Amino acid sequence: MAIKSSTFGRVELSGKDAARFVQHMNEDKANPLAFAALARGREISERIKKGEVFKLN
Repeated sequence: MAIKSSTFGRVELSGKDAARFVQHMNEDKANPLAFAALARGREISERIKKGEVFKLN
């Protein structure tokens, strides 16, 4: 696998890895569980900004 990274640098993909990453970004569907988690997180974030009380289940 051709990945380069460091604490202060970027990640670089090349060859087949880069082609698969582009294909993944263009064709694969997002995980519905990830979308649900994001929505819950945004709701909690808004409540915190407003100073409201919230409960984690």
